[in-house]
Amino acid sequence: MNISEKLKHLRKAMQEMGVDFYYVPSGDEHQNEYVPKHWQRRPWISHFTGSAGDALVGMDQAYLWTDPRYFLQAEKQLDTQYYRLMKEQVQGFAPPIDAWLKMNAVGKVCAVDPKVISIAQARKFKAALESVKGKLLAHDVNLVDKIWHREAELKNSPVSIYELKHSGMSAKDKIAQLRKALQEKRAESHVISMLDAIAWLYNIRGKDVDYNPLVISYALVTQDQAILFVDLAKIRQEDLAYFKEQGINLREYSEIQAALNELKGKVLVDPATASYWIEQQLKSAEIMLDASPITMMKACKNLVEQEGAREAHRKDARAMIRFLCWMDKHWAEGHTEISLATKLEEFRKQDADYVSLSFNTISGFAGHGAIIHYAVNEDTDSKVDNSALYLLDSGAQYLQGTTDITRVHHLGSPSPEEKHHYTLVLKGHLALAHSVFPDGTRGEHIDALARMPLWQEALNYGHGTGHGVGAFLCVHEGPQRISQGASGVALKPGMIVSNEPGLYLAERYGIRIENLCLIRTVYDELQSMSNHGPFYGFEDLTLVPYNRKLINKAELSEKEIQWINDYHQKIADTIKGLSQEEQDWLKVATAPL
Repeated sequence: MNISEKLKHLRKAMQEMGVDFYYVPSGDEHQNEYVPKHWQRRPWISHFTGSAGDALVGMDQAYLWTDPRYFLQAEKQLDTQYYRLMKEQVQGFAPPIDAWLKMNAVGKVCAVDPKVISIAQARKFKAALESVKGKLLAHDVNLVDKIWHREAELKNSPVSIYELKHSGMSAKDKIAQLRKALQEKRAESHVISMLDAIAWLYNIRGKDVDYNPLVISYALVTQDQAILFVDLAKIRQEDLAYFKEQGINLREYSEIQAALNELKGKVLVDPATASYWIEQQLKSAEIMLDASPITMMKACKNLVEQEGAREAHRKDARAMIRFLCWMDKHWAEGHTEISLATKLEEFRKQDADYVSLSFNTISGFAGHGAIIHYAVNEDTDSKVDNSALYLLDSGAQYLQGTTDITRVHHLGSPSPEEKHHYTLVLKGHLALAHSVFPDGTRGEHIDALARMPLWQEALNYGHGTGHGVGAFLCVHEGPQRISQGASGVALKPGMIVSNEPGLYLAERYGIRIENLCLIRTVYDELQSMSNHGPFYGFEDLTLVPYNRKLINKAELSEKEIQWINDYHQKIADTIKGLSQEEQDWLKVATAPL
């Protein structure tokens, strides 16, 4: 079906149900960022394939909300005859969907599948609609599913046990820690639907979701039971002893509904991540809506996870450096955005602990680099040559940890403007990397440090400066982040965040410089003469040289030059296992400015 036919059939189903609007969010039953193809309803109904964006279909007009990372992509993919692009986070453009409904859905009915909307979002929609005599209808039959004859099934790969040498803490101990937190909140049980939280808690990993080593499942933890609801066909016979030893009971994935129906007492549910459907099923329980204690436990990596992150980045740096050396010598052979991304993955695959990419590689030449989350395909694949900037944002999953790095390259002679813009972005990147901040500081307090050099010249970028990263888990992990929007979460030692300012000139080029950083203590309480300690800072985990060809040294301070030289020396001292040719390349790439 083309987009016109899809909307026609959906509207017919809406009309039969007496519905004026139908909400089709990006997420699925577990709020996955990378949604399994079986659940990719929003891309199917809108033809927009970005990983973030929600559709609202009315009887006469359809709408697609997305954030600045995806504006250019959405403008190319949406058929404006049927869809209107609603630009989020831009003053004067689109209000949030709940606010839009309040203005445009007076007396109307908006329907949604309760499994794909969070409790928090459902309550916002409900309040907005009821304030204008409208109604939110939670309908168990997904209307897109009624008209979509999909072929993709959910993956059925085995569950693997994440060994203690990598996790640093047993599942039994994590469950005990969670139970203690529940007692402090006076909650008797906790329902968990976020897959990375379940994977972390039970020390399991899987291949059910692209790029993220997750297992489609639910979990329920009480003071005397820990249950994993999963397709039991995925559990290997030899692993049954592990679950018994850790005190984890196994039940079929489909049994979660009955378990929720029977649950009594005070049940903790995270409104930001649990679906509205879960709340509906807790018919006999007292629901406590609060953030899951697991979120902060998982965010602050233990010492084993921290060392694992360092090892993963050493492995990734070796692969990146080998690739960059190869690209410098072979780019003129007619390589494209796809072939270069494929070649980089080949280098990563040579490591025995490589598992997968951590996201779909962003390989953007010239104007494609200005599309912040550009996803190359056979139709858009461009030849990469020496005439413009080439942006490469990529990452990998290793058994030891998760990586994410962006570097910008020029295979010829960059223009003065390109060098100037690259240097501005680098200055912001360095300012944030070397900042020191007191306990209690949140990401929104230091975001401006990375933007200041750009702001001085009326330049900016439309995405956050940093996101949290998991420990062999999701490449985008909360609650920590560095952005202009309020996170409400203080940055703490053990958290991993990205540092990735950028600049994007439509149809010309994009620049982004991204390292992953570990938050560490710089000064303890006793080292602050003003009694404001402790103070924290960042340790660069990423160990790949900046592009010296693009740096305008004249625009850097002596301190900035020293920072770059120290970073490059650390890379030269740390990265081993290279061929002589690759060592020679690295020696030039890390030579003092």
